[in-house]
Amino acid sequence: MRSSRAMKSSQLVLSGLLCVLICDIGGVIGAVFKSPNSDDPTFWRRHAESHLKKVLEYESTHAGKNGIGAARNVIIFVGDGMGVASLSTGRIYKGQLAGRSGEEEVLSFDRFEGTGFSKTYNTDRQVPDSAGTATAMFTGVKTRRGFIGVDYSATETNEVAATVSNMMEWAQAAGKRTGVVTTTRVTHATPAAAYAHSFDRNWECEVKIPVSVRNKTKDIARQLVENAPGNKLNVIMGGGRGAFGDLRPDHLHSSFRFNGSMEKTCNRQDGRNLVDDWLKSKNGSAATYAWNTAQLMSANVEDLDYLLGLFADTHMSYERVRDTSTGGEPSLSDMTEKAIQVLKRKNSNGFVLMVEGGRIDHAHHQNHAHLALMEVVELDRAVERALGMVDLEDTLIIVTADHSHAMTFNGYPDRGNDILGFGNRPEQRPYETITYANGPGARTHRLNETSEEEPASPSTSFTSPWIPVETMNRSAMDYRHQATFFLEDETHGGEDVAVFATGPGAGLVRGTFEQNYIAYVMSYAGCMGPVKGLNEACLYKRVSSGGGAAVTVGPVKSATSQLLISILFLAVAKLCYHF
Repeated sequence: MRSSRAMKSSQLVLSGLLCVLICDIGGVIGAVFKSPNSDDPTFWRRHAESHLKKVLEYESTHAGKNGIGAARNVIIFVGDGMGVASLSTGRIYKGQLAGRSGEEEVLSFDRFEGTGFSKTYNTDRQVPDSAGTATAMFTGVKTRRGFIGVDYSATETNEVAATVSNMMEWAQAAGKRTGVVTTTRVTHATPAAAYAHSFDRNWECEVKIPVSVRNKTKDIARQLVENAPGNKLNVIMGGGRGAFGDLRPDHLHSSFRFNGSMEKTCNRQDGRNLVDDWLKSKNGSAATYAWNTAQLMSANVEDLDYLLGLFADTHMSYERVRDTSTGGEPSLSDMTEKAIQVLKRKNSNGFVLMVEGGRIDHAHHQNHAHLALMEVVELDRAVERALGMVDLEDTLIIVTADHSHAMTFNGYPDRGNDILGFGNRPEQRPYETITYANGPGARTHRLNETSEEEPASPSTSFTSPWIPVETMNRSAMDYRHQATFFLEDETHGGEDVAVFATGPGAGLVRGTFEQNYIAYVMSYAGCMGPVKGLNEACLYKRVSSGGGAAVTVGPVKSATSQLLISILFLAVAKLCYHF
């Protein structure tokens, strides 16, 4: 009897435990995820500095190098959405444009001595957006999706308190000249993260800001013209005249019209012309504004203090359809060259430049693989142009992406096969070498989803019959590669992205690391910002020689005092890290 009662009691206990366990699991599944980290700026800064110290220790014990050195200049190239699949297919496309097979082609940055991978997630998303990723790269602090230059806690009421400093602020404090170049609007997410602070990336002009908070915050265009570090940038080039109130109806636009949310713009309606305001603010300095290729090419850039170039009302045109006449838009490589000419000055402290190939991302969002690969090739040309203009003895160049895309490089195509062609043998039912997991291309390739009306349920993408891909006009400028699941815009991809580096500090780029670490590489190597004190080479004064190359002329302090300063700094840093 007692045994029977004990058994029943045990069963009740087990049942209760099972219920608790099931309830707990259900609670976990239904609960909102909470980060295991604090996710505040202090956490991410300590994390980046800790990783930097580990890499420095490895360099000193294994690499056999005499220090990392100091970079007088820093250039970071960001291929927006340029994941590994985009790199591989873009490389082949580059070779095939030149009449070669393509697989053996080399991008200008493939042979950089520093290579690694960065983890791109936002603090609230596995798969990130460009605002959060650019903020991580340029400030050293990871943040939420859609946030620019503010930490994860920013709200309408504490936006200013939540701002985090960026690399342009660090550079300007170190006396460096600074610039931003992009093929998107200059107020778009990636370029904006280099100078602005906003918890909504869409607030590019005042009409996007809710009326209730317009008197509490400035739109991104105004921040660029009125607030530091934007108003101190020596070079600003890209698209986005609409956000500045400087629309030019006589400008020649491409005859092609592309769809998607990325094509929506922000046109100023408060009557202000921020270009005029920018020019007035530079009174007494050599400043110029250019809005087409001819004006840019004729500008005496080597004598300019400030250059503003806005070459389109919204984003600049894709390279493949760009108006290449003098009245049209300059290429990314042309803008990069002009930017470096403005920024390079003898006897200066150097410069920091951010260059974005921003339309790689936009083409992928609409499944326009042919346009995306051409943008990758143009970014490669811009890097090559920069390499021919700087001395890698004193210039750190980083090439990376902010995130990837849902594009796949698949099939079993023969060597030398058209990278934009089919991924299988002709005797089989054709499918493309480049396909997408999702996006508007799903409708393009389905019989009952080819109209311009509202799409059917996304589930029909899996049930409606395919249009034979070989019968489609695949050479059309608006052709979309095949996608599996219908979405108005294709999504980003969440895998790690490649990072390439050359010049002083390139050895710091190795292995896999959090994306915010990139900012600390630039800080350490560039002798600016939060960890410049860890770099002993920064204790030496570097000036420009007659030929423009940086030379070391002697230590700022004696060897003994330098050693004491280094020991003291490291001790304080270690103490702060533990607390």
